[in-house]
Amino acid sequence: MEDPVFLKEEKLTRFFVSFRHVYKILLGMVAYYIPFPSVLTAFVHRLRGVKFKKLSRVFIGYHVLIDSVTPEYLEVEEDVALGRNVTIITHFNPTATIKEFVGGRYARKVVIGRGSLILIGAIILPGVKIGRQSVVAPGSVVTKDVPDFTFVAGNPARPIKSFDKTENREGEGVDH
Repeated sequence: MEDPVFLKEEKLTRFFVSFRHVYKILLGMVAYYIPFPSVLTAFVHRLRGVKFKKLSRVFIGYHVLIDSVTPEYLEVEEDVALGRNVTIITHFNPTATIKEFVGGRYARKVVIGRGSLILIGAIILPGVKIGRQSVVAPGSVVTKDVPDFTFVAGNPARPIKSFDKTENREGEGVDH
């Protein structure tokens, strides 16, 4: 797993935030409430800093929440589908009382591999890599990396089934 990038402590009051932070939050809200899945949703997330390998080949469902603090730590490859109410978190910001036990603020990169399917209500935590052509079941909480061609489910998500990478589906090979 990749080492975390520790975020610097900002001595800001809760009444003052940077323009960049407000920009990311507002665009995130716009993307969250776009009434129908379209390339427009992915485009708005790209404006926030999310990295898409190919913008036109990503499906983002309604009410998908992508981290509001560090969206730039998310990489989405092509042919990925994010179902309704998926949450992707790339940072951790503990309260003062638990900071001494779990460490300080950090951000870790999240990568969603080509052809992956993240189903309704799944939660992806910081530092996770979803492998190519993998499926995350509805309501799963992904805390660790998911290998290529694997179906995971549960809280925390565990491998349920591995797919044969050479298997043909609907006349096309999985490996292009």
